[in-house]
Amino acid sequence: MKKLFMLSSVALIVSSSLTMAAVNKVANNDFASFDSDNNGEISQLEATGKLAKYFDKVDTDANGSISKAEFDNIKQMKKDRKQPNFADFDTNNDGEITKAEFESAKPMHRGKQPNKPEFAQVDTNKDGVITKDEAKGGLAKHFDKIDSDANGSLSTTEYNAMENMRKGGNHQLDFSDVDVNNDNAISKSEAKGMLLKHFDKVDSDDNGSISEAEFAKIQEMHKGKGKGHKKANFEKMDSNSDGVISKDEAKGRLAENFDKIDADNSGDITKTELKAALDMHKGKGHKKPSFEKMDSNSDGVISKDEAKGRLAENFDKIDADNSGDITKQELKAASKMHKGKGHKQPSFDKIDANNDGAITKDEAKGRLLKGFDKVDTDSDGKITSAEFELVKKMHKGKGHPKANFEKFDTNNDGAITKNEAKGRLLKGFDKLDSNADGKITQQEIDAKVIMKHKGKKRPTFEMLDANGDGKITSVEFDNFLQHKDEMKKAK
Repeated sequence: MKKLFMLSSVALIVSSSLTMAAVNKVANNDFASFDSDNNGEISQLEATGKLAKYFDKVDTDANGSISKAEFDNIKQMKKDRKQPNFADFDTNNDGEITKAEFESAKPMHRGKQPNKPEFAQVDTNKDGVITKDEAKGGLAKHFDKIDSDANGSLSTTEYNAMENMRKGGNHQLDFSDVDVNNDNAISKSEAKGMLLKHFDKVDSDDNGSISEAEFAKIQEMHKGKGKGHKKANFEKMDSNSDGVISKDEAKGRLAENFDKIDADNSGDITKTELKAALDMHKGKGHKKPSFEKMDSNSDGVISKDEAKGRLAENFDKIDADNSGDITKQELKAASKMHKGKGHKQPSFDKIDANNDGAITKDEAKGRLLKGFDKVDTDSDGKITSAEFELVKKMHKGKGHPKANFEKFDTNNDGAITKNEAKGRLLKGFDKLDSNADGKITQQEIDAKVIMKHKGKKRPTFEMLDANGDGKITSVEFDNFLQHKDEMKKAK
């Protein structure tokens, strides 16, 4: 019943903007290259590629063709998306950008975007309503939902309601909107959409129609008020008032999960069992069975025959000493690991079985064995305690400098060659080597880090403030844009 009357704004509203990728690709073509019949308009048949995909969005007046002006509007969007310059941020013209200036400036946000078509633009025959034939795109797709009075056309009120829904407005239908014959009841033939789908649930007295009181109860639930939104109580489900709910009396989810809720397998659900199920659903009282409860023969261990559910599935993992039984200590250790406690990685000394001060491939196990060559940074076939500690720090998020430049630059000439690169650095060498000179500089690595930082989100102040002095100089600003362009070309 959730969101019964409020339609999804994402699904309903014709999006008012193209992705910038589409803008760039379409804007690079001339109008004439699409207008093959030279009639001054681009029809849907003439549109290809991205222009065809976003035809309805470019066709802002929704007349079925794209005019030169509408096409040029795409080019204008690309121009509006120009790279910001230093002066856009440096509002007091002191030659430096403070954090306050950076945060207050908005030039990196997207440019102008076309607005939703006006009602008059869609109403092509100017008769004061929008018919299905006139509607296009998302408007046509969701016509029946927007046409709240189901008269086959959209009024200005219904059309404007879309904007209210898009902005998060709670546009609910009135009872009178659905009750078209004004008999103070909504029949199945009058109900539409979600109301029709959930008709039997809303019709709580099962009389085949929805009264105004039943309709109002749904509205209260939709508004998030706790009135009338309680799950059916025990007494209501226990129709014969015998103190238990039988399978015949159970409905909906209670019927679906009857056997689970009927904890004693008596064939009936007691009030206590129902309360326990509700508490678990709310996150209360949902404790795992105790060791003593699972240890049914009280011999101090849980055997495979006694284990159930997840405990049975993970028996061998929890049975750390492979004895065939789970002790209380083993179960406690497994619970701590599940909660994120006590799950320590094995120490260097534990893995270094022969205590020679190094871990060989024969001694390594699991992830350490899988990533042995990466951890063995000097490629001597052994992992030293120093190499082991470095990996632990990286795992904790400490000491992880992406690529330790000095470690790779073995001849200390200020650049990393392909011969010096290893692992991931070697694999992504060509991408990092933005000027394709066969060497990777520290600046190129920094540029890659900057481009990866925060994904495709707006650059942060800290990213531009390279020296961390709390101010962005014009040099730092230009360097960032240069690195950004270099990384784009390298992709």
